[in-house]
Amino acid sequence: MQSRSLSILSSLAALALLSLACGALEPSPDRDPTPADPIPTPQLIYEDITLTQARPDGGILWRLQARLAEYEPPSEGSATPVQLGSAHLQAVQGEFFDEDNRAIRTRAERGSAYPGERRLELTGQVEVESERDNLRLQAQRVEWLPEQRRLQAEGQVKVELLDGQGSLQGERLLVDFGQAQMQLENLDPTQPVRAEYRTPSRRRDRDPDLELAASRFLWQFGVGEVQAVGSVEVYAPLQALRLRGEQLRAPLPLTELRILGNGQAKAEQTGQELQAQEIRWRIGSTQLQARGNVRYRQPGQALTVRGNQGILDWQANTARIQGNSQTQLTLP
Repeated sequence: MQSRSLSILSSLAALALLSLACGALEPSPDRDPTPADPIPTPQLIYEDITLTQARPDGGILWRLQARLAEYEPPSEGSATPVQLGSAHLQAVQGEFFDEDNRAIRTRAERGSAYPGERRLELTGQVEVESERDNLRLQAQRVEWLPEQRRLQAEGQVKVELLDGQGSLQGERLLVDFGQAQMQLENLDPTQPVRAEYRTPSRRRDRDPDLELAASRFLWQFGVGEVQAVGSVEVYAPLQALRLRGEQLRAPLPLTELRILGNGQAKAEQTGQELQAQEIRWRIGSTQLQARGNVRYRQPGQALTVRGNQGILDWQANTARIQGNSQTQLTLP
């Protein structure tokens, strides 16, 4: 059957009403005046159909192709301002469109279009890809709110950079394409969201350059910045470096990490430990820079050095603490 646009929902609703009208004949005087049972709305199923929702100015909000589509009339007493019913789809693929009319591709096992509620729902191995924003996501359920350009995803959510440099995994995702930002978290706040990152020269390698975990990740892909908040942990396997803190901020592509709020660092090769309100690490280097209530502890010694600023170099096995420096020796 040839493809049809979403305007078919209106005509389908009219067809259903017409079917009812044609089936309701006036009772003759000789017949029993008892009203007959209402005739049910016929089930309408279409094959190989295209559905489109457009703005009043003619711009397209989304377009989907489906192998099968079943029309469902609006329920009685519905409070929806525009009662167009809904369409339930199988084997779905198509596009959402951003504010610049650029396509965000999607595919799913199933879908439902609710034009009166101005939303679209996809379920079952959903994939969404935006070349403009360099991201691809997979989830069990995705809801698209076209007028707000907002996407919500739940259930084993995975977000990947199309260039292969990074990925994140969580359970609940909110993407605001209008503001060019996304947020990923888990339903259980005690379980961390996990992420991996590879530098451009190693993006095809299996092992990541960075392993990250935090309660929530915020990605502003419009300005190229990543934030992580809540029990932040970073591990760099190649440098054997561990970082912890309350917040992480970094540019994309990742070149430098800033650990904020009770920052902690440990160079596992030498055992050197550093604490400060802010710790900076340029990815790939062997130095850490620290500011604010800096504390350094030399491994194997009961010695702590405090100051306002500090630099740790685990390759050279050195540390320099400056600004109101104090040395504390703990005797056995």
